[in-house]
Amino acid sequence: MTSDGMIDNLFRLARSGDQDAFAKWMGMVELTLRRRLARFARAVDVEVVVQETFMRMWLVALDRTRILEGENASLRFASAIAQNVAREEVRRTRREQFVDPQDLDRLQKNWVDPETTDPALGKAITACVESLPAKPQKALKARIRDGHLPDRDLAEAVRMKLNTFLQNIVRARKLIGDCLEQKGIRLGELLS
Repeated sequence: MTSDGMIDNLFRLARSGDQDAFAKWMGMVELTLRRRLARFARAVDVEVVVQETFMRMWLVALDRTRILEGENASLRFASAIAQNVAREEVRRTRREQFVDPQDLDRLQKNWVDPETTDPALGKAITACVESLPAKPQKALKARIRDGHLPDRDLAEAVRMKLNTFLQNIVRARKLIGDCLEQKGIRLGELLS
């Protein structure tokens, strides 16, 4: 069975309430969704967009009246939802700054070429990471250390369920953002 067929099959199983099938489906489509959201990366928190997309897709899976038809229907529908959620976030924050697609082509898979570093910013971020509560810190450090691995593997490594791991990542990012704001570092200015 092709990966496309497997994705459709897993989503069909999820429609019967199979949470494990839905988790496997998420694992198979997540990287594709993230790649399709790359142009929004400087304007929105892609992690939040992906998690919101998965929440909405779970609701779609449980809605017996909604039928997704065609090859790779669940991935196509999830992609449309993800882009709509990202646009909603851009509108909400009133910022429409996107990465130049030509810049994306030169980046290696799973690698972001850092811009010039600011030592003071690095120290502030490190201090904020160290001030996190234990579980969000553990999840975030795993993502930073082994971000090339799938989230499911990272979650297992830190002995968390996948959803708990992802919630801790979102919580860690929010807390770090708040911490940086308290230190006088405005995230909106850094991303512009």
